[in-house]
Amino acid sequence: MGPASVQVLLSTYNGQKYIEEQMDSVLNQDYPELGVLVRDDGSTDATLTMLEKYAGIKNVQIFQGKNIGVVRSFFALLEVSSPEMEYIAFCDQDDVWLKDKVSRAIGNLKKYGDTPAMYCSRVTLADENLKILGYSQIPRREPSFANALVQNVATGCTIIINNAARQLLLKELPSAILIHDWWIYLVVSAFGKVIYDEESKILYRQHSLNMIGEKSGLLAKWLRRIKRFLKQGRIPFVTVQAEEFHRIFGDYLPAGKKLILDRFINERSTFMGRLRYALRGETYRQSKLDDLIYRILIIFGRI
Repeated sequence: MGPASVQVLLSTYNGQKYIEEQMDSVLNQDYPELGVLVRDDGSTDATLTMLEKYAGIKNVQIFQGKNIGVVRSFFALLEVSSPEMEYIAFCDQDDVWLKDKVSRAIGNLKKYGDTPAMYCSRVTLADENLKILGYSQIPRREPSFANALVQNVATGCTIIINNAARQLLLKELPSAILIHDWWIYLVVSAFGKVIYDEESKILYRQHSLNMIGEKSGLLAKWLRRIKRFLKQGRIPFVTVQAEEFHRIFGDYLPAGKKLILDRFINERSTFMGRLRYALRGETYRQSKLDDLIYRILIIFGRI
């Protein structure tokens, strides 16, 4: 039996500065059965022109779309991804993949067969010139549905899913979520297996154009988040995302996870209910400080 086939989904938008370096690192993987599907999300710079040189390469497909934003663009890619592929990988436009990124992920995933499964990993933080700045935090606890409801530990550009997870995600695409990688983590943690690799196989470039990055420390990040949450009229997007998950998948959840979801959505309508829920500790964030602040926000109705 030969190696499994993998399709890399890459969404681009005004990525001319780094796109060639990223494409080259994907195409230079040591994994043989690999294709690339690129959707340009309405770039106004030279991204598409720079991608043209890759258009003639076998198993590389490039198409142009209108600007719909990063989340919808990745879901559009997922919808047109090949159902014949055994694995789907997600790729950003400005990072660099180490040569064995895909092969290491497939080595971890192949044991799960027809069970929905996803691989994600730690990332190596790098500056614009790929000088290493440090590493992302390793989760303190195993990935789980109780964590995925309130926190994402899966950096999108590290995610690779099997075909069973692809089919599950395409059951119905969501309309109200925070970011696509969090949604993938939430769905797969509910029905299958999430693998978190503590070894990084990607240089995760930090620069001024990043949609999402890890430039600041945990305390500074949470101070900004608290300030946002305390604004009047702030929509509790974590709860909105959970309600969307309930709408699509609630009837199919195993009993234990259905109970976790129902309690998260329904037990926080009063102050005393929020207090009891926060003290129960059923859902959690990974770091102790992160988790403490999360519980405080729960009590004040800001999650």
